[in-house]
Amino acid sequence: MRAKLQDYFSALGRSFIPAVAVMSCFALLLSIGAVLKNPHSAADLPLLQSSGIIFIANLLTQTGMVIIAYMPLIFCLSIAIGMAEKGKKETAALSALIGYIFMLVFSGLMLNAAGMLLKPDVAVNAQNNVLAISQTMAMRQAMQNVVLGIQTVDTGVLGGIMIGALSAAITNHNSTRKLPLIFGFYQGRHLPPILSGLSGLVIGLLIPFVWPWVGGGLYYAASALAKAGVVGSFVFGFIEKLLLPTGLQHVWYSLVHYTPVGGTLEIGGQTYVGTKAITVAALATADFNENIHQITRLWLGQGDTPGKVFGIPGALIGIWLAAKDRQRVKTVAISAAVAAIFAGVVEPFTFMYMFLAPPLFLIDCTLQGLSFAILDATHTSYLGGSTLIEILFNGILQGHKSTWIPIVLLGIALFFIYLFTFKWYIEKFNIPTPGREGTDDTDAVKELEIRASTLLRQNTSTEEVAKEILRKLGGKVNIKEINNCISRLRIKINDPLLVDMSGMKTITDALGVTHPAPDEFHIIFGMHVSEYRDAFDSVVETA
Repeated sequence: MRAKLQDYFSALGRSFIPAVAVMSCFALLLSIGAVLKNPHSAADLPLLQSSGIIFIANLLTQTGMVIIAYMPLIFCLSIAIGMAEKGKKETAALSALIGYIFMLVFSGLMLNAAGMLLKPDVAVNAQNNVLAISQTMAMRQAMQNVVLGIQTVDTGVLGGIMIGALSAAITNHNSTRKLPLIFGFYQGRHLPPILSGLSGLVIGLLIPFVWPWVGGGLYYAASALAKAGVVGSFVFGFIEKLLLPTGLQHVWYSLVHYTPVGGTLEIGGQTYVGTKAITVAALATADFNENIHQITRLWLGQGDTPGKVFGIPGALIGIWLAAKDRQRVKTVAISAAVAAIFAGVVEPFTFMYMFLAPPLFLIDCTLQGLSFAILDATHTSYLGGSTLIEILFNGILQGHKSTWIPIVLLGIALFFIYLFTFKWYIEKFNIPTPGREGTDDTDAVKELEIRASTLLRQNTSTEEVAKEILRKLGGKVNIKEINNCISRLRIKINDPLLVDMSGMKTITDALGVTHPAPDEFHIIFGMHVSEYRDAFDSVVETA
């Protein structure tokens, strides 16, 4: 049972990689756009105020915002495709799309039928006649939003993950199911999209009665933690990071940013509510110089800045150092680091490892909680946001108004803590983060794996090698599942008794063979493993 769960979550983690790669790229473009749009830079460089540069900056920014806005759907499709069996991926993608849309539509219909639908803010731009529908604070607290043009329950990324994994399972188990003759048109590949749509319908009808309880619980929890001192600051930061995979972190920190939960403060004769309004007003008021740590202690810009700007780059260096194929992981690591440093976007980093190593994610959450607590205990009153540019303009250049030194000192400490923790954990427990392979191998096999990153011994045609593997594994009837990673052909079998165990030790061209489970073999071929995978797929299909 444990091995099956490990295999499932390993497959789930791998299925995130395409979506993470897309997010990393466009978050990088968002970061460039954010730098070009920064008002402080624009004030000093007249070139940045030109209409052409402004258009390009908006264009780059929107590329990242589009990915963030539609992240649940992107992850839904990525997971469905990644977890579907070979030859069924297109069907799984269509099934996931239908299931996700059905969930949105029917949760919206149920909200309306139950009298739970809240009124959004609706505005029409008089100049260009464009309609804008936006989420109100009441909608945010009730977990409602406009998604894909549908006012519905906002399940965030968690809803996309749920529907994607469910659609993949439905596709894997029902693509060859036979139906009575009268329903014959709906069987085969036509059946999974139908079943996924019906599943999305049922989930959509149930979610409106479950999700609001989550939002209400978050509100009362945030209110309690706002009064709980340093311990409350730790728990607030811990929960904010813990909720990130679900998308509920936006609800969590919004309660502090935009409501009295975050405090009230009079500045220049006007009362401001919530940490966001208070910090902006403090920055905008020239003669304001108070230490308002009692407000900023739960300000996301303060608590998560050391981790985003310093800690995450350290963790990514740790992931890179732990990789066996560092060249492969370098690009995605740089993109994820830039996204965190300059745009405050951490999803590309988090989804890179969290499903492969949940305890490591809990360590990440704990370090963020400690960041909130330490800055609270030192009476830090930082007014900026969680990017390097914000540290410069809304920290360093604000002088005593915004206490930035503790942010930087803690950030430097977190850089090394994250680096050594991630590298140690990944190597200690052999976590299959990008550039690695996750099995309990001997030192000899690990050495072969490292050699396989740069070496390929190819003496025989891939088709002949594939036929040899199939013969030694007991033939086509004994093949259960075929997969591959960076350097290994991974094959699951039905009956270990049919395998030529001694013959598997001498596979032509292979650098080594591992046997991590009774029903699983890993054959190490090196960087051209995909050629052997294609050949083996072809041989199995024609056998």
